[in-house]
Amino acid sequence: MTTADNLQTVINHWTDLQQALGTTQADTWPPVMGIARLHDHLKATEEATELRALERSPEQLGTTAAPLRIEILDTMAAIDRRLVDAADVIADHVQRPAVTRAVRSAGPGDDIALQLRTLILKDEADERRWSFTDPRRRTAPFAAAWLLARHDGAPGPFAKLTPLHQEAIATAARWAAGQIEQALEMTRRTQVLERPCPHCRGQLRVEGGDGQVPTVLCQGCGRRWTGNAAA
Repeated sequence: MTTADNLQTVINHWTDLQQALGTTQADTWPPVMGIARLHDHLKATEEATELRALERSPEQLGTTAAPLRIEILDTMAAIDRRLVDAADVIADHVQRPAVTRAVRSAGPGDDIALQLRTLILKDEADERRWSFTDPRRRTAPFAAAWLLARHDGAPGPFAKLTPLHQEAIATAARWAAGQIEQALEMTRRTQVLERPCPHCRGQLRVEGGDGQVPTVLCQGCGRRWTGNAAA
């Protein structure tokens, strides 16, 4: 995916993360499979019970409200920090300071002074500027949109990005998109299991994490297990 694609992923899927905050806790990774399902199921159940207890505030105990998914909340906070920090750095390097030159008071018929004053006020309030202080604009989706505009060379009170600036944006965008894809189970993952195949003692790999039915495949004999099916 390109840098633009990665930044667009943040913009497009931020509301999906917000909605995922209150959904049912997702399966752990690697998922529980048939070869060790009893032990893993009991362990996962205990951990989920403890997590749900921690997620509820004292006022929420005893209610039926669904707890927030802490891992989604942590992901959103981390993406916020990373992209806002990236925008701060880029803006510090390429954003032209607002014009603050004093202009004489416009008297009757002094159209030039009036025009200069209007241009200065307009430059100060330019919505294309990155804000170092406004909390409403210092968010991941806003930062992603601002960085995307800089990446694409959109006009505004900015100098041209250097290759180092472009690489910094690309790195932050790639990381943020990866965090979102993982949190929303958009990417299928593969992991080697410590337990060997019960038939040939070959290496087992589990694939899943993208919302689809997880699968375990033996690299030795080729046997495959899907979901919680027995070997």
